Amino acid sequence: MTRRETNKSRKHHLSLPSVVFALSFILLGWIASHSIAYALVEYMPHSHDHHGEENIHGYMSVLKLAGGHGLVLGFALALRAFFRHGSFGEWLREGGVAGTRKQVALATILPAAVFILVEYLERLVTGTGTTPSTRLLVVGVLVQIVVGLVCLALVRVTFSATERVVRSFARRRIVRSVRRVTDPIVESVLFVRSLCPMADSAAGRAPPFSSISR
Repeated sequence: MTRRETNKSRKHHLSLPSVVFALSFILLGWIASHSIAYALVEYMPHSHDHHGEENIHGYMSVLKLAGGHGLVLGFALALRAFFRHGSFGEWLREGGVAGTRKQVALATILPAAVFILVEYLERLVTGTGTTPSTRLLVVGVLVQIVVGLVCLALVRVTFSATERVVRSFARRRIVRSVRRVTDPIVESVLFVRSLCPMADSAAGRAPPFSSISR
């Protein structure tokens, strides 16, 4: 295996736990956006398009449970990879706070597209015979985009802060261990020098001369 292939495989391995954590975070953000979109549409005037469709969201509790477990598992795996390789992956150093264009697209376009697809599937599976309103779809897409960007930024900030905290603790432990090793050496040197404090000064001094006056 060449060095380039090794770096690619390592980069993929390091990113996988972080991707699990990020996807779980975005899944919970998608669920929250779903509820926010319905709440906003409900408060809009003359908006009762989804009246009688309250029972189509029974699967949300299962998604919340899966997202919560994935969040904990992904973060634990990411920490394990960090302590093994010293990094959460090169993806964390690419782009600004919100990441690269590919990361932004995955965090915004994908949840928005899934939102539209799920709205049609919900009504098809439950057999309501209705279709989602245009107002609901527009509001839902906008909310998914905003929340997706926030979730992506939170994921990157979480990993960056964790990386700084862990490395700060590691540096403190190294400094403490170095001090423990060097302190006995310094104390022994000082003790030896204190046994004959005038040795150096006496060795560099000329013997005294006595002057006899006649």
